[in-house]
Amino acid sequence: MTFVYILILLITVAALLVFHMYRKANTDFIDERVLPIRNFPSSFDGVRIFFISDIHRRIIDNQTIHAISSIDMVIIGGDLMERGVPLENVRENITRLKQLNAPLYFIWGNNDYEGDYHDLDAMLLDESVHILGNSAVQFESEAGDTFNILGIDPYLHHEGKSGFAFEGATGRCKIMVIHDPSMFEELPQEQQEQVDLVLSGHTHGGQIRFMGLGLSERGCMKSVNGIPVFISEGYGTRLIPFRLGTRAECHILTISD
Repeated sequence: MTFVYILILLITVAALLVFHMYRKANTDFIDERVLPIRNFPSSFDGVRIFFISDIHRRIIDNQTIHAISSIDMVIIGGDLMERGVPLENVRENITRLKQLNAPLYFIWGNNDYEGDYHDLDAMLLDESVHILGNSAVQFESEAGDTFNILGIDPYLHHEGKSGFAFEGATGRCKIMVIHDPSMFEELPQEQQEQVDLVLSGHTHGGQIRFMGLGLSERGCMKSVNGIPVFISEGYGTRLIPFRLGTRAECHILTISD
């Protein structure tokens, strides 16, 4: 009988742990923070960015969207989908993000190329999403000050084409979006030195961590060769729909001088 009790206890604990991990993977955390960076023009009086990456198979919770207001732009940091995700699901996520009434910008992640990426590309263009594939957009204040958002695609367009993103980026301040933070470290030093802030994801924070240990570091703000790099733990999950010791997160980032 003692063995049966122990077995029942172990099964119960395992079931509770699985439930907890599933719930963690589907409970949104909205991280809101101010990111002061060098060279950002004070005449913009701050810019509010909704940053979300690694959506994968999830549908964005409408309650999360309704909890967010006064956004200047939405940036999707890659892995909007993966193999097997219907384009209808991706379109629904874009429709929900449009409720924020701000322009949408997208960079490619590695999993975005698992399916027919031509169809994804066409759908995003149809939905008026600005695709940043080794390119940049420039914003200008009423005072004439400028800053740039650069998107780097190191996957399909990896053959030294990151330089294209800098060609049209004439603003003094440059914010780079690149899916995998480790890819930023592989860029030429002269390109790194031009960047004032990096936004990235990809790692999922390790997704499942035991005793603080995981396959990747937790989401954080860190310095790489003196450049601030922001790493999100991502909104969705990869391979299994579970999290432990990490968060299903999205971000409201206020960029200031």
